[in-house]
Amino acid sequence: MAHRSNSLEVKEFDEFVKRQQNGVGEGQFDWDRERDEWLAHLDDLYRKIETMLSGYTSSGQISVRYKTIDLNEEDIGSYQARKMILRIGRQEVDILPAGTRFIGFKGYVEVIGSARKLSLVLANKDRFSTLPKVTVRILTGGMPQGENAEPPVKIEWVWKILPRPPERQLVELTQESFFQLLMEVTNG
Repeated sequence: MAHRSNSLEVKEFDEFVKRQQNGVGEGQFDWDRERDEWLAHLDDLYRKIETMLSGYTSSGQISVRYKTIDLNEEDIGSYQARKMILRIGRQEVDILPAGTRFIGFKGYVEVIGSARKLSLVLANKDRFSTLPKVTVRILTGGMPQGENAEPPVKIEWVWKILPRPPERQLVELTQESFFQLLMEVTNG
């Protein structure tokens, strides 16, 4: 690095500090919005599960409760989310959010029972039926321009069951697949 005058370096550093404090600026990602979208998707998942289990919860066979937990993710920082706890007889199943920062997915949730742990992922509905392949594209100077530029596409995110290796096929989250998942994590 070439040595420059002190006043120029101080001015650049001042601008750097201001950009870091101001949060979202040109070319920066809105991590607060990312966190809020993730929490909204998590709430949608919980509503979907409550609907799937409604026949069992209304009869008292399954109880549902929530506990607030702390998550900490790079760039997003610390925040609170809810963990869903299902009680099925003597069995307890935790549906524990892991976060939104996972390659290929918008979110990741662990389903933890007495026998094992399985995962739900928030995947692009139109793109992933199998585990994604990761490709890296490095841009210098911001967004792509010209013929290589891709317009932003509205993505529909859906919850899917992440298969255990060696399987690669993601499983659509339906009432039947969720019931199967619950039996698998509890050794039912």
